[in-house]
Amino acid sequence: MMVTTAGEQKSVAVLGASGYGGVEFLRLVAGHPNLEVAYCGGHTSAGERLGDLYPHLPAPLGDTVLGGLDVEAAAEAADILVFCLPHAAGTDMIAQAYDLGKMVVDFSADYRLKNVEDYEAYYSVTHTHPELLQTAVYGLPELHRAEIAATRFIAVPGCYPTSVILGFAPAVKSGIIDTGLLIADSKSGVSGAGRGATLTTHFSEVTESFSAYKVASHRHTPEMDQELGGLAAGDSALQVTFVPHLVPQIRGILSTCYGVLKSDMSVADVHEVYSEFYADEPFVNVHPLGKLPATKYVTGTNRCDIGVAVDPRTRRLVAVAVIDNLTKGLAGAAVQCINLACGWAETTGLPTIPCWP
Repeated sequence: MMVTTAGEQKSVAVLGASGYGGVEFLRLVAGHPNLEVAYCGGHTSAGERLGDLYPHLPAPLGDTVLGGLDVEAAAEAADILVFCLPHAAGTDMIAQAYDLGKMVVDFSADYRLKNVEDYEAYYSVTHTHPELLQTAVYGLPELHRAEIAATRFIAVPGCYPTSVILGFAPAVKSGIIDTGLLIADSKSGVSGAGRGATLTTHFSEVTESFSAYKVASHRHTPEMDQELGGLAAGDSALQVTFVPHLVPQIRGILSTCYGVLKSDMSVADVHEVYSEFYADEPFVNVHPLGKLPATKYVTGTNRCDIGVAVDPRTRRLVAVAVIDNLTKGLAGAAVQCINLACGWAETTGLPTIPCWP
């Protein structure tokens, strides 16, 4: 744990600063009273000025010239090293930063899963530091607040899992649904694929279209099984059927989570379960009965909005959870975890009012 005082400043180094996750993190840090950017690094973007890549960034942040992916230089400059790199690209660098005694925040999937076999099966790569998998804390404060507050190694959850886990968590924890029959139908904006140009995210391929992808094989699936299985008293039989979709919008994820209730319950009863579970959560908003959220309700915020319904004919629970994939689904979650690990108010520097329209 990094012991701090309420007004103490901490410096951050961002490795992979030129991607969408990195620049969203920089946007949040720019408005954080206790964090300052000390180093920004990139791979192909090294030597470029941030403001040339992202003209919306004001000085002095926009005037920052990107260095390389140099862990030693980053560690010399900063207290906290944030890695915004693709899976497997930063595995060794993250271990190096941790060995140097720094607080480490990882945006990739490299340290999220506790079972190395799951990681290697879903990501088709041999993990080079499996000894650290039990050290890293899964950075979802709603489930792991105490562990996050006591660690200096945070593995930020995937964006899809954040919405699905939060959508199912109250029902799974309370035992009101059959954990063998969990289905998550999720839709994501195109920014979730990153800034790199590909045919599948090309404007003319995505606009006015809507498609499912990686059905029954998406890499985020084992995160959902791991975290929800832990809530269900380690239920090894818990497995989520996950179907992701790409929709023609920039930001946002909407996950519709289906489960079968074990007994007859009214929607009011289910709503009470969800409201009580999230009563003290600063970034989870359970909508009133009869109201379901849309992605626009959370754009640019660190919120997860949830609405619930019950189909009495089938005894089916339907929970709809929405997040901004780049904020609560990534960079905002990182800042929330850093706040906890540094002993600051959890909400510090994090927006809760969305952009509209």
